[in-house]
Amino acid sequence: MTVQHIVIIGASRGIGRGLAEAFASAGANVIATVRREKGNEDAHPHISTQVVDMTDPDSCARLQEALSTVTIDALVVNAGVFGPDHQSVSQVTEEEIASLFMTNAVAPVRLAQALLPQVREGGVIAFMSSATASFTHNDTGDMALYRASKSALNSLARSFAVTKALPAKRGVLLLHPGWVQTDMGGQHAPVTVAESAAGLQNVINAALDNPQCRFIDYQGQEIAP
Repeated sequence: MTVQHIVIIGASRGIGRGLAEAFASAGANVIATVRREKGNEDAHPHISTQVVDMTDPDSCARLQEALSTVTIDALVVNAGVFGPDHQSVSQVTEEEIASLFMTNAVAPVRLAQALLPQVREGGVIAFMSSATASFTHNDTGDMALYRASKSALNSLARSFAVTKALPAKRGVLLLHPGWVQTDMGGQHAPVTVAESAAGLQNVINAALDNPQCRFIDYQGQEIAP
């Protein structure tokens, strides 16, 4: 079983765009969201776009209405930010921390909950997490604010899984894409966007019709919480 219909939130560039192109190239129908219309997002015949700001409830409500008659195999919530460059608890402002946690943790789960009825039984809701969210593997303490926001995402997504998704027979994935050559990862990262996207595509396909909640990387390896 492979994904035939998928919605990818945050697909204007980087991993999100790579995932959209990977699924489209495999023949899936892809609805990809972007924050701003650029005019060339629909270059692939299997990719259509919707303009969505995940942190704006009105924008999300418009997406929910647009998808009200659509049934999908998978929903991928990829949108996220690094937060302030200083990554310092001592320096962070209320506005910075609120924006970071809303974008990386609260808004993704809120949107997934709203779109859950569009995901078929046996389908998958995947959140783009990070290995940095792991408490077990935090041996350096760097990127403290980003780590905390991704840990919060994992916690909220787990609660969503056990209260909403799994009882409805929908799986939940918390995905680590690897250290990828994106604007955030930098050009010296060891994993290309295409490599990460191909691996994530395989992981999502493998999760269909087997509802579980898993924290897993793009190579299919489980990550300790």
